[in-house]
Amino acid sequence: MDNEKISVRQAMLFFIVLFCAPAIRYIPLYTCEQAQQAAWLAPLITFVLELIYMSVWWRFLKRYEKKSFVYIIKDILGKIFGNTICICYFLWITLMLAYNLRMYAERIVSSAMVNVNIIVILLVMLIIVGYVMKKGIVTVAKMNELFFLGIAGMFILYNFLILPEINVQNLFPITYKDILPIFKATFCIISVFGYNVLIFMFNDQIDYKTEFKKVSIKTINILTIFSLFVIGIPLSVFGWSIISKMRIPYLSTMMQINLFDIIERIESGLIMIWIITDFILVYVFIYSAIHMIKVSFNLCNVKPLVNIYILGILLLSVLLAKTDLELKIFSGGILTPMNI
Repeated sequence: MDNEKISVRQAMLFFIVLFCAPAIRYIPLYTCEQAQQAAWLAPLITFVLELIYMSVWWRFLKRYEKKSFVYIIKDILGKIFGNTICICYFLWITLMLAYNLRMYAERIVSSAMVNVNIIVILLVMLIIVGYVMKKGIVTVAKMNELFFLGIAGMFILYNFLILPEINVQNLFPITYKDILPIFKATFCIISVFGYNVLIFMFNDQIDYKTEFKKVSIKTINILTIFSLFVIGIPLSVFGWSIISKMRIPYLSTMMQINLFDIIERIESGLIMIWIITDFILVYVFIYSAIHMIKVSFNLCNVKPLVNIYILGILLLSVLLAKTDLELKIFSGGILTPMNI
């Protein structure tokens, strides 16, 4: 904590945890709609694309190891064009934050707190994140290490308990006609993977004593395995035709767990995972946006801006859509290609 910086490993753990919430909600449904029974192969394609993508960052960080992505943009593109790009990034972060926050609230209201006003759910999350922002990124990074261990343990346990329900026949047949649909199915995974840009917005807060290349490869491996399970488990239990009609396929799959009539209603643990992962997601989005402003305008103190920004996010998330269906259409038609 002496230099107020986080390690490369902690930065990548931030990315892994914030990847979980949108992945569980979005990836199984989108991939099965596009590739049907071959959807589980999509993470293998994105694994190669992600390696290529991260190799670009390896080259960047050799030259700009201790610089924010904002500085990198302005140094390469010039001040005028660089500022324009940074404004676009800031607007993108703000829009994606409002969308993910609203989806979090919709999911909690529909699954656990049916009679609670959605504004209350949004407000509670933002108040907690606003309070934690004052503690600094080092404290939250250490907290996130514990979160990661808990989430990983529960994820492994759930997937182990669901094994008796798996039917491998739902993953086949696969033919050459599935090649193009599989590539289309990769769009949603690449879209969520694009969130890693948020981490590099505060690249100047990362201490690169550990080699970035090795840690990033491990991160890609973890995310690929995670995506394979998130898609493959629901697909093997229900089949693509049923999954394409579900709201949250992975949650519905875990609700099938019933171990000797002892373990039931296990979705409460998943809801806890969602709250934790969405908390980290909202924190990283807000921290990245505020840090962009700080670096862009060379500000020493940005604490007064945090409350203003959080209030704006609350209003935007409420006004973003009227129904869950509008959010789904907005996500698939606009946000997915925008992220890519």
